Amino acid sequence: MSTTQTAGSLVSKLPQRLRNFFARYPPQIYSAAVAPRPEPTEEANTEPLPSPYTPNRDAKGHKRPDPAEFSPSRALLYSNPDHPNPFLPRKNFRTGKWISPRYGLRTQAALVNLAKKYNVEALLPPGRKSTDFKETRREERGLQIKGTGIGQKVKGHKWERTMESRLEERRKAMMEMPEMIRLWKQRGHGRGWKQWPKR
Repeated sequence: MSTTQTAGSLVSKLPQRLRNFFARYPPQIYSAAVAPRPEPTEEANTEPLPSPYTPNRDAKGHKRPDPAEFSPSRALLYSNPDHPNPFLPRKNFRTGKWISPRYGLRTQAALVNLAKKYNVEALLPPGRKSTDFKETRREERGLQIKGTGIGQKVKGHKWERTMESRLEERRKAMMEMPEMIRLWKQRGHGRGWKQWPKR
C-alpha cells in the first residue's frame, strides 16, 4: 500500500468539517509544525527561582509584563504574511486597520476539540485554543493566582513574611538559654521559692 493510499484512507476517516478545513487551509502551508519558532534574543536565565514570598512590604505586586518583551506563548502564534493564519487577526498594510480572524474563538475551540478526537491537532494552524498555546500560557501565568507564575512573588500574610526572622530569634534565644539559667541561679533566683498556700 502506498503512502498516498494510506493518507487517503486516513483523510476519509476524518469528519467532513475537518476535511473541508484542511482542503481550504492545507497543513503543509498552515500547520503549526511548519511555523518557525523564534527564540528569545537574550540568553535564558539559569538562576534558581527566588522564594515565592516577599520578605518585606515594599514588594507588594507584580509589574505588568512589557508587551514588546519575548513571550514563549506569543512566539507560538505565527502568521505567514503570504498565507495569513485563519485563527489570528492580521493588520492590513494598506489601511493599517486590523482584520478579524476568519474563525472566531468558539469555532477554533470546536475545530481543536474535533482534531484532538482524531489525533490531528498538530495539523491545525497555531491558535489561542491549541493545547500547546494553553500549556505554555499556563506555565507563564501560573495558576491565575497572583504570584504563582514564573518569577512572580506572593505578598503573603504578615506572619509568613516575618517567620524567618522570628525563627532566627528563637534559635538564638535557645542557644543562649543555658547561660541565662546559670546567671539566674547565681543571682539567687533559683532557691527559696515561696509555695502557694493550699486551699
